[in-house]
Amino acid sequence: MTVFRAGLLAGGVALGLVVLGLGGACRPLGLLGPSSAPEDSATVLWAGGVTDSSARVVARPAIPEGEVRLAVDTTGTWTNPRIVDGTAPATNPDVRHFSLDGLAPRTTYHYALSRGGTVDTTAQGQFRTFGTGAFSFRVALGACARTGSRHPVFDAVRRARPDLFLHLGDLHYEDIDVANPGAFRTAYRQVHASPPQARLFRSTALAYVWDDHDYGPNNSSRRAPGQDVAQQVYREYVPHYHLAPETRREPIYQAFTVGRVRVLLTDLRSARTRNAAPDSVQTMMGAAQKAWFKRQLAQAKDEYPVIAWGSSVPWIGAPGDSNDHWGGFAAERRELATYIDSLGVADQLVALSGDAHMVALDDGTHNQYGREGGGGFPVVHAASFDRLGSVKGGPYTHGPYPTPTRLLGQNDGQFVLMDVQDDGGEEVCVTWTGKRYEADANRLITLLEWSRCFPAP
Repeated sequence: MTVFRAGLLAGGVALGLVVLGLGGACRPLGLLGPSSAPEDSATVLWAGGVTDSSARVVARPAIPEGEVRLAVDTTGTWTNPRIVDGTAPATNPDVRHFSLDGLAPRTTYHYALSRGGTVDTTAQGQFRTFGTGAFSFRVALGACARTGSRHPVFDAVRRARPDLFLHLGDLHYEDIDVANPGAFRTAYRQVHASPPQARLFRSTALAYVWDDHDYGPNNSSRRAPGQDVAQQVYREYVPHYHLAPETRREPIYQAFTVGRVRVLLTDLRSARTRNAAPDSVQTMMGAAQKAWFKRQLAQAKDEYPVIAWGSSVPWIGAPGDSNDHWGGFAAERRELATYIDSLGVADQLVALSGDAHMVALDDGTHNQYGREGGGGFPVVHAASFDRLGSVKGGPYTHGPYPTPTRLLGQNDGQFVLMDVQDDGGEEVCVTWTGKRYEADANRLITLLEWSRCFPAP
C-alpha cells in the first residue's frame, strides 16, 4: 500500500476592518467577506453519525473523477488499512458516502481517501467511537461563522479535544434565496476551504443542524425559495444521523445517543410558518416533527438521565418580544412546555442553542412556560464563532456574554464545552463552560462555568 504524506496547510489569519454596530440575529455584514480560498480546490471530508460501533464519512474530493475509496486505520501508520467502497447519492455523482460498521467502542479511527491503491493523507481525519453504556465524554457546542471563516477559534475548539462537535447552525452565511443546488454545494466547499475549519471537522465526530443563514435567507421559514434543494444538498454533503423521516425532501430532525445522554436535534426552519401568521397557527416544528419530538421525550424519560435538545433558536424570551426566537411562537412554546411538565421530564432536559451571538446560560430560573411551578430546565447558548455580538431573549442567570466587537483586527470567537461525567452510578453530572478566544491577545478565557447532576431514571 502506497501512502502519500504531506503536512496540513497552515491556517492563515485574515485581518479585517470591523465596524461597531448593534447586534442582530446572525446577520452578516458586507465588510466580512468569505474566505479567499477557491472552493473548488477544497476536499470536503468529515465524519458523523458516530455510535459505539458505526460511523459515516462523507467526501467530495477536489477532483471527483475516477475511483474514490476510503482507507480506515486504527494506528495512524497506514501500514495495513481497511479499504471501504462508497456510494454516490442519486442526486450528486461527485460525492461519496462511506458506511463504517463493526467498529470497536472507544477506539480512535483514522480515515483518508484512497485512489488506485494510494492513500492520500493530506486530508486525513479521525474520530473516536462512543462507549457502550455509561462513559464520560466532552462535547463542543458552537454556531455562527461567516462563510469560509479562518478564525483561530476553530483551532481552539479542536485543541479542547471534544469527542463530539455539535454545530448548532449558521455553518455559513450565504443566505441562499434560489432553488439552485450548485449554490448550496459551493457553500459547503467554501466552508471546507478554510484550513482551521477543515482541521476541526476532521479531528472529531460531527453532528450538525442548520439555522436560517445556512438553510435560506435571514429569518427563513418553510417558504424559503430553496428549501427543497437545501434539504437535498444537506443529505448529499453532511454525515448525519438517521433522519426522521429518511426521505430526500423533508426536515432534517434526528436523534442519537452518547453514553447515557439522548440528543434530539430539531429543524426549526423547514416546517416553520411565516412570522406574520396568526399565533394560533404559528409553528416552528410543524405537526410531524412536533409529534416525533414528543415521542422522543416520552421514550427517553425512563431510560436516559440527560436529554439534550438542540433548539437552534433561543427558548427564553417574553411572548411577542421577537419573531426570531420562541417568544414569537408563544402558543407552541406553551404547548411544548406543558407537555414537558405533564410528562415529568423537565428534570432530565437541557436546551442547547446557537443563533444569538452570545454565550449565556440559564439554570432554569427564567424558564417557566407550562404549568404553574413547572419548567425549570437549563438553557445553554453557544455562539458566535466570529460574528458581531448580539443578545436575544433572556433574562439569563449567567451572562449574556455577546461576542466583543473590535475596531481593528478580528472579532473574538466563542463556544461552549459540555463535559459529561458518568461512572455508571445513580447520577450523571454535566458541566458547561463558556469560552472566549481573544484573537488579539491569542488566549482562551472562561466566561462562565455551571454544573448540574441529573439522577438516573
